Amino acid sequence: MTLIYIAFGLLGGQSLLALLAPAAYRYLPLGLGGSGLLLALAGLPAWLGQSSALPLDATAGFYLALLGALYLGVGFYLRDYLAHHPGPRARLETLLLPLFAGSMAGVVLAPLGYSFLFLWEGMALLGYLLIALEGPAALAGSRAFFLASRVSGAGLFLALLLLIQGGPREGLVHLVWAGLVLGFGTKAALFPLHAWLPKAHPVAMSPLSALLSGGMVKLGLYGLYRALDWAGPAPAWVGWLLLGLGLAGAVYALVLGLAENDYKGVLAYSSVENLNLLLAALGGYFLLQHPFFLLAFFFHQAAHALFKGLLFLGSGALKERGLSALGGLFPKLPQTAAYSLLAAAVGAGLPPLAGFLGEWYLYQGFLSVPKGGVVSLLALGVGVLALVGALAAALYVRLLGLAFLGLPRSSQALEVHEVGLYGQVGLGLLALGLVGLSLFPGALLAPLNPPLYPVALLALGLLGLGGGLVYLLQRKPWRSYTPWDCGYNQPGQPGSALSPRMQPNALGYSEQLLRLFPFVEVKIEASREGLLHPPTLRWQGGDWWGTLEALFARGYLFLARQAQRLQSGSLHLYLLLQFLALLFVLGVSWQ
Repeated sequence: MTLIYIAFGLLGGQSLLALLAPAAYRYLPLGLGGSGLLLALAGLPAWLGQSSALPLDATAGFYLALLGALYLGVGFYLRDYLAHHPGPRARLETLLLPLFAGSMAGVVLAPLGYSFLFLWEGMALLGYLLIALEGPAALAGSRAFFLASRVSGAGLFLALLLLIQGGPREGLVHLVWAGLVLGFGTKAALFPLHAWLPKAHPVAMSPLSALLSGGMVKLGLYGLYRALDWAGPAPAWVGWLLLGLGLAGAVYALVLGLAENDYKGVLAYSSVENLNLLLAALGGYFLLQHPFFLLAFFFHQAAHALFKGLLFLGSGALKERGLSALGGLFPKLPQTAAYSLLAAAVGAGLPPLAGFLGEWYLYQGFLSVPKGGVVSLLALGVGVLALVGALAAALYVRLLGLAFLGLPRSSQALEVHEVGLYGQVGLGLLALGLVGLSLFPGALLAPLNPPLYPVALLALGLLGLGGGLVYLLQRKPWRSYTPWDCGYNQPGQPGSALSPRMQPNALGYSEQLLRLFPFVEVKIEASREGLLHPPTLRWQGGDWWGTLEALFARGYLFLARQAQRLQSGSLHLYLLLQFLALLFVLGVSWQ
């Protein structure tokens, strides 16, 4: 526990330094990054069974190590990133970010009770403030985040109130688990409670998006798994709910990601897909207690935290995020492109990387269900998982191809530059962790005694095969063309110059695929600046659930305005409301 105390001391010292020194962000590699290293060093022994000092048991150790690895990379990256922010804003972000990181680690360490709920709500409030700091453009995203946090807090308050009052009594178990699923499931973007994430994460600054997607949302998964200790075995309906909604949400999010034009928006939908796959794995474990589901649940969380953190940090180098305006970034950002390619390959589930192994365990879980009975329907998850893998591969090919290959589609696409030395160190640390996790997964999964295929040998074989293929191709005569010009660009021939308009845009790449899914609506608007100018196409994807979510938000705002009428300034009304609240509390306590 000494390392944990020092880590919290570094976080608190970093926030205190932000109050005293305007350039306190320069010390974030030591404050946030150093605390991350200490948390990882404290959490890994607990997870591996080498330490069992409460409250740091194996589960808490895993999540503490996961958060620590993320803090280590983000802490270095933030030093260069915040150097370009205005002084007062960078100072405020330097103050809030360590507090946000400390509240996440505190949630993992807090026992069941009001201290847990306090840290949970503090984490939500700090996340909201950090998103709102991005200005008016982030207003809708911060409101969505705040509304989801209220729903999550309400569900947890209901469940914890019943648990603290002596545990789930007979007849209330289902109500307790309903509150837990609502509270933790909303934070983990369980479909259809996911709508806040694609709105909030893209508008946050890139390092914060990495912390949100790689760390904070994992605490919803932590809560649902930890609920087995708090509330006992989950009822069967919880497992079926998580499994069904998780698989449906994974497909749904990937299809919307293929219709998304914003670079970070695509990453946000990918996070929803991965989170729902993890929830499906947890649901399968609730139903069957099969170790394959547990292996997929823990291992894919670690892989997702690293590769999604790497992708979000890489997006910080982009000034323009519209896919239809990007292109040709590879020569300008070779290091960022290489890191993004590695992370995308993991996210697409290519063997033998960590993303493939997590999905392989989930495949094995679905294939090992017993024959006969209702549980045999779980075998249908194999087909859904195959569809998810194909859609994920298409999503990442589209994302990286449109952004880094071809020609720039706008002048803004060229306004990019690599991050500085500290930023490269942060990206390199996450990439190194991702490679290590891919090549040596048994080092992390040792407590679960996993069955493993020869990962390192397979990696060496594929590397040798790829190198040999490149060597053979280089020995043959070849001609070089600009990517995606189909041999059309012939130097010296008039009228043959390749233009950006000849390349596929974000809609053209995925439109035919989107037509297979009727729940996605693609709206196309044509505009023309003048008679002599070619028409410009603007497109926007929509879905039925987004419409329902907007109606729900308007209803919530209407009720909030009605509640404001109670703030009349009447002392008699205030006394009446306090009396009624006291009667309600006494009634609950009496029961």
